[in-house]
Amino acid sequence: MEASARFESRRWRAGCALLCAALVLASAPFARATPPPPPPRPTPHVPAPPPDARPPVVVAPVPVVVAPEPPPPLPVAMRVIYAPFYALGLGLRYGVYYVLVAPLEVFGRALSYGVDGGVEPEDEQ
Repeated sequence: MEASARFESRRWRAGCALLCAALVLASAPFARATPPPPPPRPTPHVPAPPPDARPPVVVAPVPVVVAPEPPPPLPVAMRVIYAPFYALGLGLRYGVYYVLVAPLEVFGRALSYGVDGGVEPEDEQ
């Protein structure tokens, strides 16, 4: 029994191989090596402008500045009256800073950083 089963198995394998070979040979004429090229794209039709047509000229309007008029300068008499107060204001503002505030800041830095000012002395060799 074994011999006939082997014979049947070989026969079945040979039949399958023959069938596959026949299918491959039969489909060879229908196979293509490369796909067909894509169809050409349609070109959009843009009508040409008339020969005497020009693009419209766009003119931007002049911007309008919305601001109040500056005040007129002070008369000379008012400037003379105002000048001493202006000088006094400047003297107080900068005088207080340079007479009181700046020396206190320098003194505070001297206390914070010491005599050397936070810089290490160079080693003399």
